[in-house]
Amino acid sequence: MNLTQLIKAFCPPVLFQILRQFRQRGASSSFAGDYASWALAKQNSSGYDAANILSTIQNSALKVKRGEAIFERDSVCFYHVEYRYPALSGLLYAAQVSGSQLSVLDFGGSLASFYSQHAKLLSAVKNLRWGVVEQPHFVDWGQEHLTTANLKFYHTPAEFLSEGAPNVIFLSSVLQYMEQPYQLLAELMKLEADFFLFDRTAFYDGEDRLTVQTVPAAIYPASYPAWFLSWTKFLQTMTSNGYEIVMEFPGTDLTEIGYYKGLLFKRIVKH
Repeated sequence: MNLTQLIKAFCPPVLFQILRQFRQRGASSSFAGDYASWALAKQNSSGYDAANILSTIQNSALKVKRGEAIFERDSVCFYHVEYRYPALSGLLYAAQVSGSQLSVLDFGGSLASFYSQHAKLLSAVKNLRWGVVEQPHFVDWGQEHLTTANLKFYHTPAEFLSEGAPNVIFLSSVLQYMEQPYQLLAELMKLEADFFLFDRTAFYDGEDRLTVQTVPAAIYPASYPAWFLSWTKFLQTMTSNGYEIVMEFPGTDLTEIGYYKGLLFKRIVKH
């Protein structure tokens, strides 16, 4: 499976980030099982209505654009300033050591929810470029309604690369919803970005564990496969490909299986 196929195969991007609204609404998602294959996990999950999710996110994104909300996250509008400081500090660190340059490939970034949430602070970066790589229906809508001088939407990393290389590859709650997460990492590493920033990624102290995540009906009636990635295997994958940890920070998502964390990796340049 090539990278284009991987992009088309991964779950709707709002599901990569949906856990954030569980705590806000007093609900929590549940994880169950230890499945031998992605196919078996899919058989034991109900699926989702991606079109309805996209429509809801679109409405919220337009409210932000019109100034009726400060930012949207997982289709929920927020009316007060709120920042994800650990991930933001990783981005600003990357910009600082890169001469005030930040070219971010936001893989699976929905309708640029993280960017819109932090646009005010990111605007301090002299040379800022933010590109969201997403599924076609998200990209098409984003290109029509949300594109700015600093923000663009792309169907593939190759499209992003045609306009310049990224110095940061950003994945927020993405890897655990990929059928083949390590293959995605291998493909993205070929871009040789100076930094990888992971936010809200699920890990497990043991072998990779494949579960089914169930979303409370009050949030959205859905269930789908979700990995808890082996921390040892993930770390070995990154370090063996020439990346070292600059910073790591705990996640806030609730789960009885494994744990969440974020990490900033820097590519080691060998002379």
